[in-house]
Amino acid sequence: MSERLASDFGKSGDDHRTIEYRVYLPPGYESEPGKRYPLLVWFHGGGEDEGGWGRKGRIGELVDDRVRSGELDKFIVLAPSAGRFTPIWFGYEKRLVTETIPHVQGKYRTNGTVVAFGHSMGGLSLLMVALRNPTLFDAVCVASPFVYDTNPWDSTERRRWFEETFGSGGMFVSGYRQNQRKYFDEPEDLAKWDPMALIRQKGPATTFPPILLTSGDQDNLGLWPHNLHLHKVMKDSGIAHEWLPQRGVGHGTIENPALMDWLNSQAQKARLER
Repeated sequence: MSERLASDFGKSGDDHRTIEYRVYLPPGYESEPGKRYPLLVWFHGGGEDEGGWGRKGRIGELVDDRVRSGELDKFIVLAPSAGRFTPIWFGYEKRLVTETIPHVQGKYRTNGTVVAFGHSMGGLSLLMVALRNPTLFDAVCVASPFVYDTNPWDSTERRRWFEETFGSGGMFVSGYRQNQRKYFDEPEDLAKWDPMALIRQKGPATTFPPILLTSGDQDNLGLWPHNLHLHKVMKDSGIAHEWLPQRGVGHGTIENPALMDWLNSQAQKARLER
């Protein structure tokens, strides 16, 4: 990708949490000083970092090729990271919402439209941020999110239901429960962050931006039944969204061009409505 730029690093505060981020500028940014662009916030998956969008062969290069061919509008892309395996929650979320996004909007020529795209762990991060801050984004695309409807305080009956419905879940579910116990002392604390709990709490009483949820039915991490369940919980809770099942697709659901097409159209619509 050409004409991309690494922005300032985020700064740690009293909570000692630092977001590192990069800003990627679209082709023509320097040569068109009077033009403003929508902001796309990219939430990376586990094992990645803020540089993932710009790496060869990754999602950013695929999007950049389509921008250059005229298939997509130009975006300024903000790629934040709390760490390779750390979701953007707790103080990281606060820093993203109150410092990082406003800083990027002020420093670069954004046009007021902000959309978001998250994959895997990034899908988890995006769901938490979007559900807790429903006016932050103009549209949200969540791909193969790392979300489970279980926690360490499940009753015996509920754990039995979970395992009968979805299987034991192996190392991923075990690790998910262990991390919840590590970070939260009480289920009430977890409910402030867990997407399933937030969805059930907020329901139709809260107005959310347009949401697109997608998952592959051949997901090698076993996320398909959990993502399908997430879709059903959202539907039952009255949270409007679009559901895009990808048949015969594994965990790499972000490669589907329909996702960026959708975000592109939502950004155009949000800009016209301002």
